[in-house]
Amino acid sequence: MSWVIASGFTCFIIGLVYPKLKVDEDIFTGKDMVLFNVYQIIANAIAWIIIAPVLDIVIYAESPSLVFTQGVVAAISNAVSAGVIGTVLLKLYSGTRASKGSLSKEE
Repeated sequence: MSWVIASGFTCFIIGLVYPKLKVDEDIFTGKDMVLFNVYQIIANAIAWIIIAPVLDIVIYAESPSLVFTQGVVAAISNAVSAGVIGTVLLKLYSGTRASKGSLSKEE
């Protein structure tokens, strides 16, 4: 249960930053890539190093050293995979969107 809550938190934070990335406007610049990765790294760190381990200790009475070690490993692996796969997918997706003003009405 704690890992589901942590995952939901991560997705919530990334969902908040998504409108700032201008992916739907065919504009996904290097600055947007950096912004996405900063937010997803912070979200993953909070979710997997703080939220999930603390909830595991509170709910399941797990060993703190074990769950915090698992949390650090999960945060790193999730941040790396979201950084690589997420950035590539967002760039590819933004390329499929028509930019504003690119369509004109024929007479």
